[in-house]
Amino acid sequence: MSGLRAEVPIDRLPGTTELFRHFVAGSDAPVYRRLRGFRAGDDAWRYALGKARGVDARLVERMLAENEALGASRETIERLRGLSEGITRAVVTGQQPGVAGGPLLSLYKAATLVALAREIEARWRTPCVAVFWLGSDDDDFAEIRDLAIVSDALAAVSVSLEGSAHAPGRRVGDVAGKAVAHAWDAVSPFLPKGDTAARVDAIVQSGGDLGRIAARVLMEITNGSLAVIDSREPALGQAARETILEYFDREDAIRGLIVEGGDALVADGYHAQLDPGSDSGLFLVRDGTRHRVPSAVRAAARAEFARDVTAASPGVVARNLIQDAVFAPAAVVLGPAEIAYRAQLARVYDVMGIDKPVVFPRLGATFVPPAVAQAATRSGVDAALLAIDPAEWVTRVMRSLESARAAEAARAFESAFRLEAARFVESASERLDPRAREKLQRRVADLANRVASTAQGAVEQDALAGASQWPWLARAAELFARDRTPQERFLSALVPHSFHGDDAWPLVLDVAAGHVRDALDGRVLHRVYSR
Repeated sequence: MSGLRAEVPIDRLPGTTELFRHFVAGSDAPVYRRLRGFRAGDDAWRYALGKARGVDARLVERMLAENEALGASRETIERLRGLSEGITRAVVTGQQPGVAGGPLLSLYKAATLVALAREIEARWRTPCVAVFWLGSDDDDFAEIRDLAIVSDALAAVSVSLEGSAHAPGRRVGDVAGKAVAHAWDAVSPFLPKGDTAARVDAIVQSGGDLGRIAARVLMEITNGSLAVIDSREPALGQAARETILEYFDREDAIRGLIVEGGDALVADGYHAQLDPGSDSGLFLVRDGTRHRVPSAVRAAARAEFARDVTAASPGVVARNLIQDAVFAPAAVVLGPAEIAYRAQLARVYDVMGIDKPVVFPRLGATFVPPAVAQAATRSGVDAALLAIDPAEWVTRVMRSLESARAAEAARAFESAFRLEAARFVESASERLDPRAREKLQRRVADLANRVASTAQGAVEQDALAGASQWPWLARAAELFARDRTPQERFLSALVPHSFHGDDAWPLVLDVAAGHVRDALDGRVLHRVYSR
């Protein structure tokens, strides 16, 4: 698929950890060996694909009904049917539901998931279905409340769900659809007009809670290429009953293993991602609110879980274990922080007797709106800078627009002024005392700097005149980074679709397919792309 493409080595990206850099670099790193690798020839694939186990039939039936209602493709439904017999293998990823689809990284997880499932089928002749775990039972409202889009004028426009839409401990998936619609209505007028925006608008306005809306939007923007499982689904808890109860009974020992795993990572020169605090275990859900389980009530909570296992809601550690115990996935698609979790949990999997799937790094990418891609091409400034240092990219594009004549005249003017200023100081200082001479030198130097600044300012104004075709250029950096946070973490998953409509998913999937093939061959790169 044609369009702008650039690749950035992971170690050039700002903010990446040593653990993630070593993991994607390959087989000699301790963290890579700990997780058994993700390259096509690694043992991890032999172990993961060598065992086939059926998924709970009641859960599969519920997923079939739900995903048919959501609009999953015929191919997805057919592969889902094979899960209960172990004919089909799952690859799994997950994310909390976000306003109108969540952040771009959710789209990249989904695309990596679908591309990996297809590659597994092609390479290993194993039927595979992509399953997206929607973390609707999470209660971290701050994590999901923001929605940021890129307007048709190429400005970042942000809105947040009102604080009154959520109460502490409430599951984020239960946020009322009216609150979602209110946030969507605030930004949708700024979106480029197109069919995707209209279809998402219809989904948002049709009702349901945040979890349901997010599932429908995710299905819409991926063309039904994956299956969604909402973590509030009762059949999911029932399928995980034995794992949930065993985890609860062994929680103290598991916490100890997490600490040991963190210490081992630190000893290898990495960091411990997990603090086995109260958010890592199980919560008790009553009337949609998650409650921590202090030691004084553990016996009562255990009895309640045994009576009704759907009253249990997992924290980050238990969620990983439950997911893999229930779906027995061949692979899980994870981001950098999640990979660090898995590295720390390696021994927990062994103790719980849960097979470890292949840990596969998700696509990391930077989407470039068409007008910005055009500016990158015409200016000749490397688009890779948009991922590494977007402010520097803007500076270089501005420099490329400078008039050579104006820039040369400015340099000549500055050089001549400094030369004459030096002559003046030398002449005027002959009969001055040292203190007066030093004062004169400072003042003239300051004047020379002001002249240089004025000359450079004139050149920049000339460049701005040349950039009249790109009125958005001065603020372009805010589309790619915000407070050192990369685009994929704050821009909406809808952004590529708002510019490319129905062509956006094939575009993102094509980029993800390249990532999957390269990663299996040992090359993990950050992608910069546009259609």
